[in-house]
Amino acid sequence: MKTSFYSTALVLIGSALAASRVAAVEISTRIPGAYAVSEGPGGFIANFYQFALMIGGILAFGAIVYGGIKYTLAAGNPSGQTEGKEWIKSAIYGLLLLLAVYLVLYTINPELVNLGLPTLKEVSGQPGSGP
Repeated sequence: MKTSFYSTALVLIGSALAASRVAAVEISTRIPGAYAVSEGPGGFIANFYQFALMIGGILAFGAIVYGGIKYTLAAGNPSGQTEGKEWIKSAIYGLLLLLAVYLVLYTINPELVNLGLPTLKEVSGQPGSGP
């Protein structure tokens, strides 16, 4: 009985000491695989945009591989081969759509694909003075 009391007290004291030494945790909003951009909402959106493009490319690659395997395994089945071709064709169309969207945004304004927060210029002058 005495040993369980001491072990319980030791556990409670140890956990209290460990809780008092907890360091501050910083949560990162960076998305894996994205470029380093400015922090804040604009940086998060830019990271998400780049991450979405990366995921779209990976999914399209997976769809092409799946379609190729489906086409290969359906050696004597014309409907299976057609379905495999459709998977490949759809994945290539998706990649072309991603590329077209990027090119349109870059043609309109190259800053649209970089997505940064606008900066304000410093205004010099006296407060209260007219234009």
